[in-house]
Amino acid sequence: MANSAAQAPARPDKIMTIAELRACMKLEQSNKKLAAEILVDQDGFKRDQDAVKVEQAAVGKANEEIRARAAVLNAERDAISALAAGLSAKAEAAKTDAEKAEFSVERERIVARNAQYQQDSERFNGTQQAQRDRVSAFNERVDAINARNKTINDRVGPHQEQVVAWRDQCGKRRFREEDEIVIKKELAAGK
Repeated sequence: MANSAAQAPARPDKIMTIAELRACMKLEQSNKKLAAEILVDQDGFKRDQDAVKVEQAAVGKANEEIRARAAVLNAERDAISALAAGLSAKAEAAKTDAEKAEFSVERERIVARNAQYQQDSERFNGTQQAQRDRVSAFNERVDAINARNKTINDRVGPHQEQVVAWRDQCGKRRFREEDEIVIKKELAAGK
């Protein structure tokens, strides 16, 4: 009968050896360290995500302003075109010197208005290019944040598995307090 008792599997409440306790404590320490690192990274991701939301709103607002400015410039271009078309008809109808002088004054106003439109259009093109560059930089930032978040998420699953492994192997097992004290000293010393 003594032989069958020696071959029986260890009971779950069997006291851990110092080696088993050391392995469990190192695994627990590793789990806590990894959990803290993941939390720091998740907090950093959350901060970056919040900043991205603010920037996304600012980019959206700037896009709306650009669309509104484009509409104004398009309306101005169309108005100048209409005035120029009407001016052609006046040029053909102008017979007297007074009519020709009036035509000339009106033509100068349209030319000046068109020059102002060209300047406004060039500034707008610069603003539009700066916005495109801003959007590109924003998209790159979002891609980098998403890639970093994927690496965080990739670490969460294995960490959870390690926690379950610790709980299964160590969580409900008894140990000697004097062994725990020795191992804590070893761990504090970096062994």
